[in-house]
Amino acid sequence: MAIDTSLLLELAAATLLFFITRFFIRSLLLKSSRKLPPGPKGWPLVGALPLLGNMPHVALAKMAKRYGPVMFLKMGTNSMVVASTPGAARAFLKTLDINFSNRPPNAGATLLAYHAQDMVFADYGARWKLLRKLSNLHMLGGKALEDWSQVRAVELGHMLRAMLELSQRAEPVVVPEMLTFSMANMIGQVILSRRVFETKGSESNEFKDMVVELMTTAGYFNIGDFIPSIAWLDIQGIQRGMKHLHRKFDRLLTKMMEEHTASAHERKGNPDFLDVIMANQENSTGEKLTITNIKALLLEQTLHRA
Repeated sequence: MAIDTSLLLELAAATLLFFITRFFIRSLLLKSSRKLPPGPKGWPLVGALPLLGNMPHVALAKMAKRYGPVMFLKMGTNSMVVASTPGAARAFLKTLDINFSNRPPNAGATLLAYHAQDMVFADYGARWKLLRKLSNLHMLGGKALEDWSQVRAVELGHMLRAMLELSQRAEPVVVPEMLTFSMANMIGQVILSRRVFETKGSESNEFKDMVVELMTTAGYFNIGDFIPSIAWLDIQGIQRGMKHLHRKFDRLLTKMMEEHTASAHERKGNPDFLDVIMANQENSTGEKLTITNIKALLLEQTLHRA
């Protein structure tokens, strides 16, 4: 069945006109309904994104000199307020902390961090408070760091001995790889009560590559985060890479948790971090942690330590 070309052109023009009209009407309504801080006007659809250039921090510093310590930017179709002085930042992060505690979702939080179920991106509430409490008490707080100091000392000894052995064999010592290897084992001792990698080799190198890829991918500029209506197109291919990387980490975390559950009887009276959070799948306050929450928290703690 033949389709009239002129009809297709008319439909495309009508669709484009609809979105342009909708954009300008929405912009006018927003301007008339609330008073916003000063800032650059930007461009239709992309907003101030082209103004940031290759060095956004430099561009924002220049804008702050012109528009003041608090300025409004249209980043794609999203609205953003930038605080560029210590006093302005303090107002957002301390005085008005509750109002701005939730982070807007993006592709990284959704595709890598189990749909924003980790402590960084989870919405402020009872579950977030529980995740923070468990992390501070058993992983990141001063007492926890002191309790696990012996683990760090032992792993440092392992690393130094490995370096000595390599040098005695006249083999190169790649310090970044050795540090990643040791850090992974420190994390494994604290979270799982075992060394993740007994020897430096392909498995530890793969883990290092996964961590580096995760940290690099999470920092990519993804146009879909700023113009959500075209996010499904994945123009840059970033989201496909995130999904693939997430599957690799999920397999690793699932394997670790299964092995950890099987050896639970060996740690009676001496629980590790994973034992503690598994025990809080339903705590006294009634707040539940799902397996997804636990995986997201483990992934986050791995990155924090690495």
